Amino acid sequence: MSVKKTLLLCAAGAAAVSMTAAMAGGFTQEPTAATADNGYYIEGHLGYARQNYYDNRGWRAATNVGTVNNSNTSGGFAAGLDTGYKINRHFGVELGWFHLPDVNVQSSATGSSYLTSWVLYLAGKYMMPLPLLNSTDIFFKLGVAYRSATLPAAAQTLAAVNTGTSTYVRPMFATGLDYSFSDAWSGIFQYAYFMGANNSFPFNTNRGALSTVAANVFTLGLGYKFTI
Repeated sequence: MSVKKTLLLCAAGAAAVSMTAAMAGGFTQEPTAATADNGYYIEGHLGYARQNYYDNRGWRAATNVGTVNNSNTSGGFAAGLDTGYKINRHFGVELGWFHLPDVNVQSSATGSSYLTSWVLYLAGKYMMPLPLLNSTDIFFKLGVAYRSATLPAAAQTLAAVNTGTSTYVRPMFATGLDYSFSDAWSGIFQYAYFMGANNSFPFNTNRGALSTVAANVFTLGLGYKFTI
């Protein structure tokens, strides 16, 4: 079974067990911080995204990405922003956006050419208080992501692909911890997984495609919950 399928199955199983236990009264301890059960919130995230273009055979053959010391070919800086609505103590809905690392996919001998990408997602969110950690929730997100990747003209010509932009829709998953400093402010640690696509950037000769690789995004964030 692939890693992405395992992650999704584990998340779904953990969420199902947590919800069953909560409904059965297995989790009764609430966070110490007196927070409302519903309301709007906004969050900002900074961190690192693992994207392994360096070991991808298609990119190595087409653009020499794995043969020179190009920047961000295995990962790099990522940043995101999301906003959502907390329906009740355990459930919410969220809309988010992430900028993924810019990857230099062209060999240093011919200059730099950066693949840029971003992702927009809509997800359901399940939150569960941790009994042994006051004011701390563990959360799970499961939804759908729209991902866009763009190659500049130089890299498009070098790789012999028939388009400079690839867009697609795939499932997404995220999990993490949320610690409430006060009624309004919280700190967040999050891991998010955004799937790749094997059919991104098809070659001119109809012999396959370059692909877009999956992104594993690890971030720290700060959240604000509107109290009005």
